[in-house]
Amino acid sequence: MALAALLRPLAALWVALGLVAALVGLAAFGLGERHLAPLFGVTMAVGLAPGSLILAATRSMPVGASALDALVLGLLAWITIPLLAAVPFYLSGYFDAVDSLFEAYSSVTTTGAILLPPEDLPRSLVLWRAVLSWLGGFATVLLAIAVFAALDRDIPAIRRSTLLTVQADDVLSHLRLAATRIFLVYAVLTAIIWMSLILTGNTAYEAITLAFGSISTGGYAPFSGGLDQHLNSASVLLIMLGCLIGAVNFSLYWDALRDRTAWLDIDLAGLAILVSVLAAFFIIASPGQLFQDIARAIFVVTTAGYGYGSAEMPVLVAAIFMAMIGGAAGSTTGGIKISRIMLLWRRMGVELATLADPSIMQPMSFRDRPAPDRALIAIWSYVLAFLFALGIGTVLLTLAGLDFEHGFIAMAAALANIGPLYQEAEIGWDWEAMSDAAKLVLIPAMILGRLEVLAALAAVWALFIRK
Repeated sequence: MALAALLRPLAALWVALGLVAALVGLAAFGLGERHLAPLFGVTMAVGLAPGSLILAATRSMPVGASALDALVLGLLAWITIPLLAAVPFYLSGYFDAVDSLFEAYSSVTTTGAILLPPEDLPRSLVLWRAVLSWLGGFATVLLAIAVFAALDRDIPAIRRSTLLTVQADDVLSHLRLAATRIFLVYAVLTAIIWMSLILTGNTAYEAITLAFGSISTGGYAPFSGGLDQHLNSASVLLIMLGCLIGAVNFSLYWDALRDRTAWLDIDLAGLAILVSVLAAFFIIASPGQLFQDIARAIFVVTTAGYGYGSAEMPVLVAAIFMAMIGGAAGSTTGGIKISRIMLLWRRMGVELATLADPSIMQPMSFRDRPAPDRALIAIWSYVLAFLFALGIGTVLLTLAGLDFEHGFIAMAAALANIGPLYQEAEIGWDWEAMSDAAKLVLIPAMILGRLEVLAALAAVWALFIRK
């Protein structure tokens, strides 16, 4: 593993964060919070200075990385970027050191677990949360398309696309092209949602925060409480649409520009099934609130977790289960991903058919591609790694002072990157009430969920264990 293969892309990410921090600092002036602008200037400085020096020092070095090496890059990025992003939270005086880290990691991993409500914070810090979530959503999609696709090239669970054209022996060779295309799609869709929210009666500040929070499925808003308490129905529909857009594989949007049959992708059917099933549970549990139940189902399945209504989450077990599945591979959502679950479901059908008539040799296929046994082994590895992390994390949270119920739901929310679910599980539950030890357990859980657990473990193995 060449050092330049890690340092140069990582430095570029630090520089990018520094530039974004500078823009948010300028926004602080526009929001009437000039005293907070220097705080973002500190993040700009600590991002630009070392990042620029490393880029200059490695300019003539050849850069290449395998998919496993790129995973290490992803792990280092998800560790270091939130550290830089935590600086404004800490220097503002609203958060101590641990809480600043928790807020930053929650934002960048699009978990959306907040310690202080937006009403208690300056608007520039609320905007910073949403901006970090938007950047984290973009990084999540890029990681899936540029790295996970190379790791899972023999597994038909991930949609094949021109955006997924990568070389397993040098993932970084196509990273810039993939990043440019994804950013174009991501930014255009975000701008459409933002402008639409302005047209439905929201201020530019409210609209940009909600647009960033919805398409990144981070669930960030410029206010606390349910969306219905602050927004009209048209705005809520736009937020629902933004969450659904974020829950779809972004390569599909690129492919749909050339081929309309891309909209027949099986992930869309799976997403519709999950939303319909969960909405049916909610409707049975709370009849007479059809729109609220559908909205809540969308917000859970897409792992955005926006609140709607003041009641506790109905059928909490079903909501947790659906959130742990999440949206499509290559989306901004957390969870195991729909296509992997559908592949296992297809395998179950084949096994049942074989049990009914052992003489039948039924081939296994998915997305019109053969699904060999090694693909099923890899999928089961993802699921088991996720459940293992859930169990271990729950035990650690109980040791940190939480009871089992709180610990289990908090860990499930962190791994599925749907922080608001914990607060909606029961009125009165709050992330802020947790001890520092519990927050420090949840931070790596958010990273594990964002890196889909198994990939994170592979990155740790490559970084610390592999010779």
